[in-house]
Amino acid sequence: METPENPVFPPDPTVGRKRNPWRRGYFFGVASGCLGALLLLVGGVILGFYLLMGGVHALLGEMDPTQRPYHVVEGDPSEDGARGVLRVEISGVITGSERGWSAAAGNDVAALRAIEHAIDDDDIQAILLVIDSPGGGVGPSDALYHALERFKLARPGRVVVVQAGDLLASGAYYIAMQANWVNATPTTVVGSIGVIMPGINAAGLAQKIGLSDSSVASGPSKDLGNPLKPVNPAHTAIQQAVVDALYDRFVGIVAGGRHLPESDVRALADGRILSARDALEHRLIDGIGYEDGLDAKLAELLNCPEKDLVRYAPPKSRGGLGTLLGGFSAEVGRGAAETLLQQPPSTPQYLLR
Repeated sequence: METPENPVFPPDPTVGRKRNPWRRGYFFGVASGCLGALLLLVGGVILGFYLLMGGVHALLGEMDPTQRPYHVVEGDPSEDGARGVLRVEISGVITGSERGWSAAAGNDVAALRAIEHAIDDDDIQAILLVIDSPGGGVGPSDALYHALERFKLARPGRVVVVQAGDLLASGAYYIAMQANWVNATPTTVVGSIGVIMPGINAAGLAQKIGLSDSSVASGPSKDLGNPLKPVNPAHTAIQQAVVDALYDRFVGIVAGGRHLPESDVRALADGRILSARDALEHRLIDGIGYEDGLDAKLAELLNCPEKDLVRYAPPKSRGGLGTLLGGFSAEVGRGAAETLLQQPPSTPQYLLR
C-alpha cells in the first residue's frame, strides 16, 4: 500500500537488461580513434606531397640555368632608362653549403647563384649586397668576391653597393671589398681582418683516459693538426705559412678595395674589430646610415634619377611545416655527423671568433 512515507514506483524497464558494448563510450571511443587515424593518414599524404613537390621544384630550378633566381619587386624594367638593382642578402656564417632542406634567402650559396646569374643579365646594372655576417670559409668568401668582380667587369657602368647589418667582419668584409660604396649602420661591428685555422689538441686528455690514435698516413705531414697527437712544431710551421699567405692576400685586397696604403691596412689588420665610427675614420667604410637611405647613392653611382631604379630580389624561402621539418632534420643530421665522424675543423677561415 502506498503511503507518503513509502511511495511505490513503477519498475525500471532497463533493470536486468544487458547493455550493448558499442553504445555510448565504447562507440565514441572507437569512432574517435578511427577519425584520428584518418586525419593522420590524410595529413601525412599532404605533407609528403608538399615535401616531394618542393624538392622537385628545387631540383628543376637548379637544372634550368636560364631561369632567373630573382624577380622584379618594384618598378617597370620596360621603361626607358630603367636601371635594375638586384638586392642580395648574405647572413650568418659563410659556409659554401646549403642550410637546411632548401636554400633560404640569406644563404651564401643562394646569394652566389643570384650574382652569377646576374653577370649575363642585361637588366641588372647594380647589386645591393646586404650583409650581416661574421665571415666564414676562405673559399666561399673568395668565390663571392670573385663573382662580384666578374659582375662589374661584364658590363660597363655596373656598380656594387654594400649595406652592413650587425656584423661586417672577416670574410664578410673581404667580400665587401668589391663594393663601390660600403655603408654601415651606427651599430655595425666592422673589421676582424685576418685568418684563423681553428684547431684543438686533446693529446693530454687522451693519454689520461687511455685513448690513442691509430691513424695510418702516407707521410709525416698528412695528419697535421691531429688532435690526439702532441703538437708538432713542424706541422705548426706548415699551417702558419698557409695562414700567412692567405693573410697577405686579404691585406692586399683590402688595400686595393679601399684605396689605402698597405701599411695602413696592416696596422689595423691584427684581427681587431671596430665601431662604425672608427671604421669610417680609418676609411674602412664610406658611410653610416640605413638601407632606406641608399636610393640617392645608387642613383648617383648609376648616373640616373631615383625614379628609374627597378628593384629585383630573390624569392623568399618557402615557409610552413615543410621548411621547418626539413631544416630541423638537416641541421640535426649535420650536427650528428660532424660530432661523430669529423675531427675539429682545420681549414683556414676568414671568421670573427
